[in-house]
Amino acid sequence: MKVILRTDQVLMIEDSPWRIGILMIGLALALAFAGMVMLRAGELFAGLIMLLIGVGVPVVIGASMVQRVRLTFDRAAGTVTRTRRSVLGLTQTTHALDRLERARVDVSTDSDGSTYRMELDFRDPPEMVPFTTYHTNGGKPEAMTRAVNDWLQSGR
Repeated sequence: MKVILRTDQVLMIEDSPWRIGILMIGLALALAFAGMVMLRAGELFAGLIMLLIGVGVPVVIGASMVQRVRLTFDRAAGTVTRTRRSVLGLTQTTHALDRLERARVDVSTDSDGSTYRMELDFRDPPEMVPFTTYHTNGGKPEAMTRAVNDWLQSGR
């Protein structure tokens, strides 16, 4: 997550989870190699299963989880646009900027601890729009929330 453009009129923030994409590709390659080793050793059934499931699962996870999400706040157009790109396609939603009350950090806590994500708090009608589909650890959601709220305050 990072701010990619900040002017008086436009704020753009983006999340590109390239690490999980690299992890899924590495996992698929390692499991493909293991499947080929099994096939070469004469273990036809185990090798085919390893190739199909071992490669298929990381590819499906990568295709569904690796999404580039961009929020564009545009004062001139009076809009907030959320664009999500993945190998499955493009999704774009637009909201009126004057409906945006603030950005906030959502916290999810379980037995492993707390994780966070930024959400946009809209009014009339009330609506919460998450920046990402997942929660993460670290300070990036807080930093993005601060960047959005600071930009909103500078225009009021």
